[in-house]
Amino acid sequence: MNTLKYIFKISMVILALACSNAYGAEQKTISIEKENNDAGVKKAEPLYTMEFRDADLKDVLRSLGQENNLNIIISEKISGKVTLSFNKVKLMDAIDTILRVNNLTYNREGNIMMIVASPFGEGEEGLVTKKIPVDFANAKEVSENLKNMLSSKGKITIDQRTNAIIIKDVAENVTRISNLIKGLDTKTPQVMIEARIVEARSGYSRELGVQWGSDYSGNITSRGRTTGSYMLSGGGTKASSTDTTYTPLTGGIGIGNTGFLVNLPAAVGLGSGGAIGFSLVKSNLGLDLQLSAMESTGKGKILSNPKILTLDNKEAKISSGRDIPIKVLTTVSGVTSTEIRIINASLSLTVTPHITSDDQIVMNIKAEKAEPDWTRQVDNIPTIIKKNAITDMIIRNGDTIVIGGIYTKEVQDSVAGVPLLSKIPILGWLFKKEGVVDEQNELLIFITPTVMKERV
Repeated sequence: MNTLKYIFKISMVILALACSNAYGAEQKTISIEKENNDAGVKKAEPLYTMEFRDADLKDVLRSLGQENNLNIIISEKISGKVTLSFNKVKLMDAIDTILRVNNLTYNREGNIMMIVASPFGEGEEGLVTKKIPVDFANAKEVSENLKNMLSSKGKITIDQRTNAIIIKDVAENVTRISNLIKGLDTKTPQVMIEARIVEARSGYSRELGVQWGSDYSGNITSRGRTTGSYMLSGGGTKASSTDTTYTPLTGGIGIGNTGFLVNLPAAVGLGSGGAIGFSLVKSNLGLDLQLSAMESTGKGKILSNPKILTLDNKEAKISSGRDIPIKVLTTVSGVTSTEIRIINASLSLTVTPHITSDDQIVMNIKAEKAEPDWTRQVDNIPTIIKKNAITDMIIRNGDTIVIGGIYTKEVQDSVAGVPLLSKIPILGWLFKKEGVVDEQNELLIFITPTVMKERV
């Protein structure tokens, strides 16, 4: 055979210390077997099989150094025992392993090796430190999910300035965590949320009213002789008999400049309703009559269309409106102080979307509209009309859905008139006013989410 391997055993007893006690003595040994190449075979680094059983650490290192023609210098602070078993390993690999297990390191110059305690903490000399940049995610949020993956020696820190994660751990763990971060650090999709808040209003009102009065003056005759004079006036009084004008009882003056006996007009005015009247004057008899009517019909629609773009799983809010300052006076111990407080009246949309794997969008939505009602005020401060909707929903990308609606209807019938007389059929119209009001309000909120596609 061209290659013939043989194994010879070099047994050196480095330390034979007897520890006598009541039970006997214990033997501590080192056994080393060296495997060489045959003659004529290219020289290669030999392999060693060795076994250490409770051997003194310094003696083991010196014996290995002698086998490798190294002069070993060991610090006096180093001590301890070692028990290991190696099978066909290189001598320096064995030395490195023994040093690492005992948290030692060395400095070699030629064939001189100086062995000292490692400057690292126990087990830290085998740790790897790596900085992993995070592009799209938040490094602090990602790091919270990685802490359970660290070994007992591992540490994780955050560099907020560069949004990077710094990991110190064994090489295998660092590689595994680094791959996971790359899988998590993907570009977050964006969602455009469009809301349409539609308010539809329609109203109808009608009023019919009447105003009339009379005036009559004459002499009282008896047997062809005038015995006196009298005056009959409806709806007005005179301050004295010589006055030529009347003070109206009901706040109105007729065409003949006399007060109305019945004053129940419709709410007519400039640009609203109308009236028709006539005056009959014959001799000493005067009659004023005025009919008024008002009818109005109105329809209106208010469309609010807020839009907002946000990242997946991130809350976004958009609002538009006004702040109404109010003055508040506070008196304490006779001292009055003034404070300005703000009432907010605005349209706002708050939404948090989440994109599912099947192209649907889960959303938490809060839509609110607050507006001042200047027709209803307290100390010149308007009341605030609020309308809102809060809901969770699932919708497909690009679809539109109605998330809420409010419908109100107000109907009023009113009659104002002179008691008893207004109840007379047909003739009662001369003594009453009628009104009808019919108003409808409807609020609808539409939501359309759209996942924004990345441009290539």
